[in-house]
Amino acid sequence: MANIEVGVRIDPSTGVAFFGVEAVNAKLAAGLRIKEIKPGGLLMTQVKSDGQNTTMAFHGCQIVVVFEGD
Repeated sequence: MANIEVGVRIDPSTGVAFFGVEAVNAKLAAGLRIKEIKPGGLLMTQVKSDGQNTTMAFHGCQIVVVFEGD
């Protein structure tokens, strides 16, 4: 069984970029079927920390696509 992370990254300097879509399409083209889609998570970056407080910045999200019988 293959798990592929699919999502989007947001960067103020380069814009929006998707990842994992090509890998999913390749598995589908090879005849594999999707078994399930699982929640992934947020993509966060630590902006600063002063020892007591940490500031994080959101820069994307992802899901996990699970295929049958890889």
